Amino acid sequence: MTDHKFLVFRFGDTEVREREFHLIKAGEALQVEPKAFRVLLFLLRNSERLVTKEEILDAVWTDTAVSENSLTRSIATLRKLLGDDSREPRYIENVPRIGYRFLVEVEVAEDTTSAPTAQQVHTDYHSLAVLPFTNGTGPLEAEYLSEGISESIINLLSQFHDLRVVPRTSAFRYKGLDTELKKVARDLNVDAVLTGSVMQRGDKLIVQTELVDVAYNAQLWGSQYNRKLDDIFDLQEELARRIVESLRPRLAPEEEKFLATRPTENREAYHLYLKAMYSANQWTPEGIQKGIAYSTQAIAMDPLFARAYTGLAYLYSLVATFGSVPPLQAFPIAKAAALRALEIDDTLATAHAALAYILLAFDWDWTGADKESRRAIELAPNMPGGHYVRSQWCLAIGRSEEAIAEARRTLDLDPLSLPNYMNLAGTYHLLGQHDLAVEQLLKAQELDPSFTPARQLLALCYTFSGRYQEAVAEANEAAARTRGAPRADIRVTGIAGVINAASGRQDEARQALMELAEYAKPPDFIGALDSSYIHALLGEKDQALEWLEKAYQGHANTMFYIKRRPMFAILRDDPRFHSLLHRMGLPAHGETS
Repeated sequence: MTDHKFLVFRFGDTEVREREFHLIKAGEALQVEPKAFRVLLFLLRNSERLVTKEEILDAVWTDTAVSENSLTRSIATLRKLLGDDSREPRYIENVPRIGYRFLVEVEVAEDTTSAPTAQQVHTDYHSLAVLPFTNGTGPLEAEYLSEGISESIINLLSQFHDLRVVPRTSAFRYKGLDTELKKVARDLNVDAVLTGSVMQRGDKLIVQTELVDVAYNAQLWGSQYNRKLDDIFDLQEELARRIVESLRPRLAPEEEKFLATRPTENREAYHLYLKAMYSANQWTPEGIQKGIAYSTQAIAMDPLFARAYTGLAYLYSLVATFGSVPPLQAFPIAKAAALRALEIDDTLATAHAALAYILLAFDWDWTGADKESRRAIELAPNMPGGHYVRSQWCLAIGRSEEAIAEARRTLDLDPLSLPNYMNLAGTYHLLGQHDLAVEQLLKAQELDPSFTPARQLLALCYTFSGRYQEAVAEANEAAARTRGAPRADIRVTGIAGVINAASGRQDEARQALMELAEYAKPPDFIGALDSSYIHALLGEKDQALEWLEKAYQGHANTMFYIKRRPMFAILRDDPRFHSLLHRMGLPAHGETS
């Protein structure tokens, strides 16, 4: 513990105890999410003074890149707890575009009670990061096991609606790094962190874990397990149970039942599934193909293994979206796998999210995608998958504000996820808010300069902001980094053609069209959508619509966004464009309700 002096703040019928993270109003102890509580502490320490949003963000989200939306939500939470009214505030005044002021005179006293033990720190926890367990076995081929156990615990705990568990994408960014847990907690906006190690010795599995309250540097729980490898399901269940019991008082009966449910009784199939997810998460063409092979083998071992079908649906959607397999080939396989997963287990939120994306991106089934994304969120509100798909659905059909809110929610849940930065940036870009899109993409680049999809989207944002020189630089850098990847040359040519057409370099744009035409053969018409973009930017409506029809026939990637594409501004009043939107089930004008 540090020598920090804890304070007690009193105003009206309310007492705020810094040490215990307690807010007591009219004698009733109220639960407060940790970040919101820290915002309240900052306002109380600066009561009756106007503090800027930047001051609060710097004090509460130290070293963390967050949007003002996080602060806005914390303020809304505090107002609700205090019974405040934003229109006629009694406690927290909002000064537009500047910051906030705590209006009430506050009595401050030093807390003279003794420091809490680990068991007394907080009565409840609401957020957790499970860092990737270290591989103590040695060989790289054993890495799938340490990662798999970590991810399995994340997936188990993510089903608890009152506990936000940081998804794999963000938590695993700390793999192999010696990062202080306090910084991890600040980066990921959590109040507890689980670390561990996995060692395999023959048929023995040795797992050591520690659960830490980072704010107080207090161990909430820690243990070492020596089990047979065949007992992996029992081990994961016990780990999840002990973690939850350490974070809050008791398990509900339905939660007990959920923890006891096994994904499969076939341990060999389960290890194949872990290998599939480990390979897929490498985000390389080779890794994705290995993931597909392992998933297929797992299903052969256990035809009732729902999660293996879900993994297969995800992987085929991935290759369809990024173009390594044509959508007409990949998406039907993905859809069949997702449907089979839900036939086996209708409670799998990830399967509902996977099906929602397929219905949106391939079938253009707006009603079905709406239903499935809602179901995914209902089953697992703190998992980003459902929110991710829903943001895209909202954007496609014209619910702009909801699309932004869902995209922000996805990033709040998984704050270091590059695809989530891309999703929010893409939403801003398609709504014409290119500066906000650039802001998100630059953050993604800070996390990983080698993530080429962010550079490609950044090139498009610069293009439609008139910053052509910067657009060319980003496009060239992305092209250099993707050289050799499957079908990467198509995307590179398409982006170059868009930049040249928009900037008036017609000869270069027509050269891109000639190169794209080499790929655009029936039935898939690969590159047709890029060709339609370029023709539209050159002012050639007939050719743009001709290529857009081919893209429609081939169910081109992101075809569901055509109503939003800035390239198609010239087509928006054309009856032929309206006819295509009608065939896709999209309204031609305006926002939907």
